[in-house]
Amino acid sequence: MKITNDLENGLVLNLHCQSKDNDLGVHALPKGGAFQFVFRPNYGGSTLYYCSMDWQGASHHFDIYNYKVDGNRCKHDCPWSVKEAGPCLFNYESGKYDICYPWK
Repeated sequence: MKITNDLENGLVLNLHCQSKDNDLGVHALPKGGAFQFVFRPNYGGSTLYYCSMDWQGASHHFDIYNYKVDGNRCKHDCPWSVKEAGPCLFNYESGKYDICYPWK
């Protein structure tokens, strides 16, 4: 799992990701900075990692990995780009971060 700060205007992304059992801590990512972590989905297929993503003037939450949604498309790697409009997953078919989601 790799999460990259692609916010405009040099904004710092404050990222805090966790699962039910594993808190990965808070990380301040400068523009272009990335945070990576490795995990293995559990055998029950219920693995969920969620992140709070804050920057000046904004605060959001997103399920960065949900086995039910991402289990088949994130077999080996799951790179994300965080933008003001929402997070975008890297599409290996197009070679771009074009699987984008709005903030909830």
